[in-house]
Amino acid sequence: MLKSIKKRYNWITKVRFDKQTGFFNYERFGKKIFIRYPRHFLPEKENKWLCEKIFFHYYLPKNNEQVVDLGAGYGEEAVYLNNLSPDVKYLAVEAQPVIYECISNTFRGLNSESIVSPFVISPQKDIKFISQYSYASVGSIPEGYIEIPTIKWDDFLQRYNINNIDLLKMNIEGGEKPFLESITDFSIIKRFVISCHDFRANNNEGEFYRTKDRVIAILEKNGYKIKIFNYGINWSDDWIFASKDT
Repeated sequence: MLKSIKKRYNWITKVRFDKQTGFFNYERFGKKIFIRYPRHFLPEKENKWLCEKIFFHYYLPKNNEQVVDLGAGYGEEAVYLNNLSPDVKYLAVEAQPVIYECISNTFRGLNSESIVSPFVISPQKDIKFISQYSYASVGSIPEGYIEIPTIKWDDFLQRYNINNIDLLKMNIEGGEKPFLESITDFSIIKRFVISCHDFRANNNEGEFYRTKDRVIAILEKNGYKIKIFNYGINWSDDWIFASKDT
């Protein structure tokens, strides 16, 4: 109860409505992060924990290195990284339309090399999303309400002139296995940090989400060494880091 009251207090005191965009926002590291609802406010302590213990725990991009972020959400980690390494090139991919609008507004406050892409990277011609209040709940369904543009991985790289990726971050709600299977050339990708979703399969949400073993096998087959996380938290321990560094 006390935790819930404290979180609501943060909404009230730190989240503001932006009339120009129609979204809410709050400040973090001197930048504005745009969100759909006040309840999506991410406390700074949690933001730092995620970035320091998961996303950039094993590797922190620097200088003008290239990050590609599949399933970038509202972009809190991009803002965190921009604060530490302002010259990093950050290509955020967010297919959920409302969240895409939010992160696009957030990225207006970052450097000119910070770009947002609206595509689902897939060989499929048609992807439909159901619009829900939580972007984490969005999935591909036959009776979806919103058609999302798709693009093949090689075409995506060409469109954004990407020939080297220093860190590919991925949180695509169970789509990590088919995405990795679609990559024909791993040589341009130096490192991965990937959210697998076995915890959702363990919660009886479907075996589609059980991807961790297969993801690790694909990466090891392509010469990557794997590091894992052991925080005793099911969703965080489903993240893996992969690198060809010695």
